Amino acid sequence: MTTATSDHTERISRASWLVAGASAGAGLIHLSVIAEHAGGEVVVPVGFAVAGVAQLAVAAALVGRRATRGLLGLAIAVNALATVAWVWSRTAGLPFDPYDGVAEAAGTLDVTSAALQAAALTLAAGLLVAPRVTVPPALAGAIAIGAVALAATVVVTPDAPAADTQTVAAAGAAPAAAAGGGDGHGHAHGATASAGVPPAAGDHAADMLRIDRARCDLGFNPQAYWDEAYAMNVDTYGGGSMTMADASTIADVTRPRPLDGRGSEKLDQLISLTTVSSGEGAAAALILALSEATDEEYDEWRRWVAANPGSHSEPPADGQPAPPSMGHPGPTPWTAMVDSSQCDRLTEELAEAREVTERYPTVADAEAAGWIRVTTYVPGIAAHYMNFGLVDGTFELTEPEMLLFDGTEQDSRIVGLSYYVRQDGNAAPTQGFVGDNDSYHRHFGLCIGAGGVIGDSTLTEEECAAIGGRKSNGMDGWMSHAWVVPGCESPWGVFSGENPILDGALGAATGDEGAEGCSASEARERYDLSPGESDLGVGTSNDEASGR
Repeated sequence: MTTATSDHTERISRASWLVAGASAGAGLIHLSVIAEHAGGEVVVPVGFAVAGVAQLAVAAALVGRRATRGLLGLAIAVNALATVAWVWSRTAGLPFDPYDGVAEAAGTLDVTSAALQAAALTLAAGLLVAPRVTVPPALAGAIAIGAVALAATVVVTPDAPAADTQTVAAAGAAPAAAAGGGDGHGHAHGATASAGVPPAAGDHAADMLRIDRARCDLGFNPQAYWDEAYAMNVDTYGGGSMTMADASTIADVTRPRPLDGRGSEKLDQLISLTTVSSGEGAAAALILALSEATDEEYDEWRRWVAANPGSHSEPPADGQPAPPSMGHPGPTPWTAMVDSSQCDRLTEELAEAREVTERYPTVADAEAAGWIRVTTYVPGIAAHYMNFGLVDGTFELTEPEMLLFDGTEQDSRIVGLSYYVRQDGNAAPTQGFVGDNDSYHRHFGLCIGAGGVIGDSTLTEEECAAIGGRKSNGMDGWMSHAWVVPGCESPWGVFSGENPILDGALGAATGDEGAEGCSASEARERYDLSPGESDLGVGTSNDEASGR
């Protein structure tokens, strides 16, 4: 009886070397990635350390002593827990910072570790169920060493992430608003993940997740910006250099169609105005039409914009340079900010800009300080008042050349700022706010008459002269908006060329009692203007970044 028991235990011990090799290989991989996960929440690197040490300890015990049923059970438990955590992280996303609601992309390194863990727990379970299986010691040792060698090879080989088949933030993963009309929070750029979220472009998945872990800039834009950016396929990572088309294409297939693909007369109007929006008049007409559209029509328009990138751009005339404009309708691309010191500085600068708007709350205040009207109220960009004494080639944060108002009455209220820098050539000024996100635009050939602009850039010289004006060149006048007035934040970005909440209703209610902070805008109800947020929780807090 004693001899039979000894032989039985010896057979288990030899075969258990296979379990030891697989567990040790997975443990080595876990220990190798501790450094790259440091710097965020301590639970992440500690978790990898605990898993790696536990797997190596189990492996050492299995090799250094005779295997027992209890030791095999421990091997199963350790590797099963590690496997469950891996599956969770690649599907729903781990329930703590910096992963909340964000699934990681699968790569060679972690897939190898998961495979070794699965092998370890499967072999251990097999030995418990069928302990009489025999494995030659030499073969068992060779396989075990091979498993460790495989892990070491994978660790030192650069990993090429595979496509994430679940969710990775692609300009924020799909917000509820993308499916229904702009009233929900996004995923990576929103509050929670949701079922049916489409995958991001596989080639960018790992880069996006690394950026999301480190970025500190979400609160600079309202939540609506991140929702709109995802819905319209706008890059919020590389400022336009990263392609979001793969995610948008899948989103287009999986999201419900509010108009069942039948379209509407209003949708056709929105698309038509979008394709000719290089003129200021057409751009203003689009803003008005968007404010009048139903949520279903608005969502279909966003879908169309995402599916037709560049369709709003018209080719320049022969021999003419392509002029920078106010930008296409919709959110402006955004370059992610991951340096907390830069985020802190931009927070301070936006607060200083907001203080300027508080010094000149009405047209009367602005005119008393030297600003004069140069445009009427134009939907999307407001009424412009310029202080010509400030116009030069220098960006001064606290001395904006233009103040923007919701009308031209004495008690019309300020809604934003515009900086105007003179510079020759076709290269935009580099001066401005911290970061790379405050973009400049120019208006070529506006029709100027008594009281400022009386016609947009599409008028011919003859048409302009017929209404008492003259065409202005405008080649050296670069403008950059800053929508820093609380309640008037732009859903298309704090520095966007156009602000869709500056609709006809807002202009009609200018100066009305109780209409402060763009509250008279009918379009504003469509957008969530609370500070952008994410469950990632890294860097400057969103409330701090927004200055609230």
